[in-house]
Amino acid sequence: MEFTIEEGWATPPYRKGKIGVGRWHVLLGPYKVGPRGCDWRVEVWFDPGIPAPVRGVSFARRADPDPLPDPREGWLRGDLHCHSVYSDGDSWPREMLAAASEAGLDFLGVTDHNNVAHQTAYGPGGDGLPIVVPGIEVTTYGGHWNAWGTDRWWEFRQADAKVVERAVRAAVDAGALVSVCHPKPFGPPWEYEGVSGFHAVEAWNSDWTKLNAASLAFWEERLRRGERVVLVGGSDTHYLRRRDPDPRHSQKLGTPTTWVRADPNVDAILAALRTGDAFVSESPRGPQLYLETDSGRAGCVSVEVRDGYGATLRILSDAGSVASAPVAGAEWDGTFAVPASARYVRAQLVSLTGEVRALSNPVWADRL
Repeated sequence: MEFTIEEGWATPPYRKGKIGVGRWHVLLGPYKVGPRGCDWRVEVWFDPGIPAPVRGVSFARRADPDPLPDPREGWLRGDLHCHSVYSDGDSWPREMLAAASEAGLDFLGVTDHNNVAHQTAYGPGGDGLPIVVPGIEVTTYGGHWNAWGTDRWWEFRQADAKVVERAVRAAVDAGALVSVCHPKPFGPPWEYEGVSGFHAVEAWNSDWTKLNAASLAFWEERLRRGERVVLVGGSDTHYLRRRDPDPRHSQKLGTPTTWVRADPNVDAILAALRTGDAFVSESPRGPQLYLETDSGRAGCVSVEVRDGYGATLRILSDAGSVASAPVAGAEWDGTFAVPASARYVRAQLVSLTGEVRALSNPVWADRL
């Protein structure tokens, strides 16, 4: 609701510096304006000597007497979606990194709204802290999209589908990995029907019960069309300090967790996400869900589940359910034949109460 620009400091994400002579513009922030419009007022005042806010700089290395389960060799766990004081979060980037380290994450996708000033404040990570995957959440009136591996902002001020598609394709052409964010009620939803060009869909945003079935349906509809869009997840964490629950966003980094098979560097993580060498689980503890082509049997897939005891494994295709089996141990595996008519198969773990606990990316029939 207010910000300060001073010679020595500025409210994130604004830039510090002397007040320049000339015409200044104010971009107002009402997210959506109803048909009757809204009242607004801008006040500008000069008050030299306002002290800079105290920045959080504490670090926390993970020290847990109950360590996280080991993944398969070569797999990393992370969170692809979070916010800091550089947009509408309540914590500084270094605090977010410390919290991600405490959660046991190997990488953190940093996606403040419509700016990239936070990227410098995060730095690259490392030295015991998660790898920083630089990103931005392009936030428009008709939907949001994340772009990772980019160091610039993309057009967000026009809610016209053609403008949005041009921006998405420009980001892709510049080398960014692009994903539609939380396409579900109150997500807010994705209202740009027909816009294409994105690599992925955030089919799991925050806790599963927060209407993620709608996001999953959005993703699967595209799979049924033959679009090879990748499944990703993100906590969308905004607040580390608030005690009252946030009705839309996760209160904890890693809820859910995206797992990728990659070397521990940004380029490798983004490459794995592009190819769908990834799955999503409810937390950094898992369950872990590995779906792949069975090297010993043509036309079959193999599944390994770790820490999914008590859940039900479902194998699904574009034609519907292929198989279902209870997970009977801490480590469980099985092999399933893929129907000749199926264009793809994917796996999901479901709890006794029907909540999804883990989701795989699809294996496409032409790769069996």
